[in-house]
Order: sequence, then C-alpha cells, then structure tokens
Amino acid sequence: MTVWNDERRSEHLAHTTWMANTAVLMHLNERATGDPARDWLSSWAHRWFVGNDLRVLVLGCGEGWLERAVAQWPFVAHIDAVDFAEHAVARAREAARDIPKIRYGVVDLNRDELPAGAYDVVVAHSVLHHVEHLEHAFAQIERTMKPDATLVMNEYVGPKRFQYGDDVLSIINTLLGCLGFPPKARPTVEEMIANDPTEAVRSDELPGLTSRFFEVLERKEIGGTVLQHLLYGVVQHFRFEVPRERAILEILCTIEAMLVDSGRIPCDYVILAARKRGSRVTRADRPLPPRARGAEDIERDPLWSAEAAPPLSNALPSRMRSRLARLSILARRPHRANLYRESRLAALFPRRTRATDPQIDCLLRTAATFVG
Repeated sequence: MTVWNDERRSEHLAHTTWMANTAVLMHLNERATGDPARDWLSSWAHRWFVGNDLRVLVLGCGEGWLERAVAQWPFVAHIDAVDFAEHAVARAREAARDIPKIRYGVVDLNRDELPAGAYDVVVAHSVLHHVEHLEHAFAQIERTMKPDATLVMNEYVGPKRFQYGDDVLSIINTLLGCLGFPPKARPTVEEMIANDPTEAVRSDELPGLTSRFFEVLERKEIGGTVLQHLLYGVVQHFRFEVPRERAILEILCTIEAMLVDSGRIPCDYVILAARKRGSRVTRADRPLPPRARGAEDIERDPLWSAEAAPPLSNALPSRMRSRLARLSILARRPHRANLYRESRLAALFPRRTRATDPQIDCLLRTAATFVG
C-alpha cells in the first residue's frame, strides 16, 4: 500500500507508463468507443450511467482525475471516491476542494464494508487487480449497488504477477529490436512482490468472478497485452507532435490489435458494464458526448495522395494492411493532422512502392511474420 502513497511514483508513471502518450490513448479510445476522439469514460457513462440525480461510487480513485471528470455531468448528483492509499486520497481531496458533489474516503476493498444499497453506479478503474480478497470485494460491490445499479469496470485481467507467456515476450523483444532498444526480461514473481505486493495479485481471476457475481451487459477488449510491457520506460522517446515518432506508436498499436483480434494473443485489458443478477436495468439513451478538442483537425485519406505506400505482405488482414500503409505515409510528413480519414475506395488503388526508414520497414516486415 505504501508504494501508492508515493507522489514521486505517480509522477514517474505519468511519464513512463504505456498510456503516457496521446497516440496510445487515441488507440484505446478507438478500441473502447469506435472513435479515437471519444474517451472511454464519457462514452460508456452515456450508455451505462442510467437515470438522473445519480449517486456514484468510484473505487481506486488515486489522484482523483476520474471523479473530477464525472462531477461535470449534470445527471450525476453525488460522488463518493475511495482508495486504500491515504496520501493519494489526500491529494485528490485537495485537487477537488472546490467541487462540493465529491466526497473522499480511505477504503481497503480487502477487508472494509461498503454501505448497503447506496449507489446507482459503481466505477472500478484499475483497482481490482490490486485486491487479494476478491470474493469480499465483489460481495461488497454487489451489496452497495441499488437493485437497478450498474457497474463499469476498466481493468487489467491478464496473467497474475505479469507472468505472461514466452510467445508474448518474444513479440515484445522482436518489436523492441526493430526500434533499436535492448530486449526486456519478464519480471519474476519475487521481483513483482518486492516492487508492489498488490500488483496483479489475482488479476487472471477477475473475468470469472465478475460473471459469478454480475450479469455482463457489454464488454470491449482494448489490448495492452504487448503494449503495456513493451512501452514501459520507452514511450517517452516517441513524441506525439513528431509525425514519424507518432506513426511508430500507431504501428505498434495496430500490430497488437491484429494479434488480439485474431486470437494470436489474449487481451489483458477490458472495459465492461454489468448489472446485479435479477436486475432489469438497460442501457441509457443519452446523446453521445462531444468529441475531444482537436477532433476537427482531420485530413483526407493519405492513400489518395501522390505519395506511395510501402510494399506490404498480402498475408496481413486487408484492413490492417491499409492502416499500416497510411501510417507509413504519414510518418514521412513534416506535419500531420490529429486525425485522418480512412477510405475503402482509396485502399483499393495500389500505389508504386517507396522505402520509408529502417525502423518502420522492420516493423512492417515483422507484422507480416506474426500472421505467417
């Protein structure tokens, strides 16, 4: 628990974790919502925060960004936000001191009780994979939900203690080799416990326990199996505002998505909505939230341009092949828009081939070997 009280650790993770780049966040948005300019939280809230004057419980609030976002929505009347790291809760409380609808508390889901029938919505964001006594935690979540409440989870559900397989490790190191970074080793269980005894303590059991306690209404597999480990401590070398560097991240995201969607590797992060068994609650019918700022900065499909796409193996799925071709073209631009259009028609017209650069060429060749 002490490690999550450390403000310096939080600041370090903000720059080194796999999500510390807008390109990765846009990819995860697209996986979760179908639109890189719509974040998962507001989009899922407009489907699964059912009703008005809602009382919301945020589990694992950390530094408090999530509840501060939720507090802006007019259909939410009150938010209780809790975490087991008291210093992190104190920092979150200070950041939200001018938001009266938020109240904070220190709660350990391994042992503490939650009030019965208190909430219309419970949000668990990257917290349950830190809980050892999951049966107690799920029973308390079920207890604190009103009869027609909903649960929204965004969680790591991959291998316990990050003991992913040799196949995933091989993919990580092959891609790192393309980028010129040294290979990584899978952490040992002992190293994981020494660094943080709560990390992924029973993460692989989360899907089964969720289905045991709740009825799952919607589920999206967003990835993270490769990217989480590959990009840790590496992501800061790729700047969103530099077209080539951003394109490299987007190519990595595309490769992982192909591997997950084809079943070659499992998916380690999921977003889901669920209800209590016997509940009749159904999804809300709210308008979609506004797209993120900068979403109007869109350029036409780069495959229409006179620039040539690189040669790509026909072994690759067609949509992935055209996505990678677009990204390799965008990597050569001195500037690029935040978003770009994709045209099926443009993808039908072959272009003469042209080399990009060694790192991107290596990634494109490697992508083909993964499906061979």
